[in-house]
Amino acid sequence: MSAAAEAAAVESLPDDVVAEILLCLPPHPSFVSGASLVCKRWLHLIRSPSFLRRVRAFHRTPPVLGFFHNYRDLPSFVPAEGVPGRNRMDGVDDGGDARMFIDCRHGRALLCRYDWADLVVWDPMTGERRRIAGPNQKMQGGGAGTSRRSAALFCSCDVSGGGGDQDCHSSPFHVVVVFTGGCRAFACVYSSLTDAWGDLISTPAPLPCELCDTPPALVGEASYWLSYGGLILEFQFGSQSLTLMKRPLEMLADVRLVRLEEYGLGLAFIKDSTLHLWAREVADDGAPKWKWIPRRAIELDKFLPMPRVLTGKWCGEMFVSISGFSEDGNVVFIRTLAGVFLVWLEALKFKKMSDPLYMMTVHPYSSFYVPNGMGSSLSFFILCCLVLFLANEKISSVFLLVLNPVLCVSLWFRSESK
Repeated sequence: MSAAAEAAAVESLPDDVVAEILLCLPPHPSFVSGASLVCKRWLHLIRSPSFLRRVRAFHRTPPVLGFFHNYRDLPSFVPAEGVPGRNRMDGVDDGGDARMFIDCRHGRALLCRYDWADLVVWDPMTGERRRIAGPNQKMQGGGAGTSRRSAALFCSCDVSGGGGDQDCHSSPFHVVVVFTGGCRAFACVYSSLTDAWGDLISTPAPLPCELCDTPPALVGEASYWLSYGGLILEFQFGSQSLTLMKRPLEMLADVRLVRLEEYGLGLAFIKDSTLHLWAREVADDGAPKWKWIPRRAIELDKFLPMPRVLTGKWCGEMFVSISGFSEDGNVVFIRTLAGVFLVWLEALKFKKMSDPLYMMTVHPYSSFYVPNGMGSSLSFFILCCLVLFLANEKISSVFLLVLNPVLCVSLWFRSESK
């Protein structure tokens, strides 16, 4: 079969067949970008909302594409390997206004000006952004003053009980701003449907109750923030209520809240080069209270490079800290004297993301990659696994090829036409 005939055969494949083939590709950006370069038809198919919904339903957990940070001397986005189009991820263009990242959730990023005069919800994949006037008057009414503020981004799938098959890139969203003032903690909720902030919600708080400068953790319809003084601030979206709870005091200052896949709310901290993961669970006696249970301990020095300080007061010490967690809790960013590392907790594999930098906090960004049609050339080769199903849901053939996507499909079509 000539090249022209093969191309015609590929073009004759129905969209549903092409979509089934593309769904079998791993969701890594390199694979998606390579497939999008085959032809405009494939690019339009991959970018279509219906196909993206199928990808989310099929793969469930989006890959971590990199992280955002608030250090002005560097590009704001540090990509993982194989993420094309880095320029569009290097920060929202907002007329030169300085902004800081607060939260990343379901493919969107939440940023604010340093004076909290307004916030921006930004989708790096599509470039869409929405500017929101900050609730400064409500915060001043609550006595926020100069207290530290934080915020969390809720998508419709968080508050409606939906799953990963919903299109969060285009769904309505809510922003929850929290702060402390006097002897109370406050929250205020913005809705993209009404384009308005709700009333202040408050709860009594002991002094001191200052929010830590770490991202929130989202578990179900609740979002959680760490506070100095060994406290955790909980906001329940369903009941629109705030609660303060104590956290275990055995932990050191470098503590992060995280959503653990099997347990819900978790705490992560590092002690003696070991990453500890604790889960909040209901007490065994059935009483209406919670307890914290150690669930996992990972010796980071067994596989991560951890050089020691060579001179000075801290000579011989290893400095290691948590910089950030992915929203599903399966990926953690660890900072050592050798650099910032992405660590996959299930496989205990790692990748160096940057040189040693004073990055106390990063904001991991997870999303199914949406190509913009401006990739490299068709000479980009990918590993393509095509699993073809016939009647009775039996697998007819499996191809494992390091080939251009056009050739993969051409070979498949040739085998089917014989």
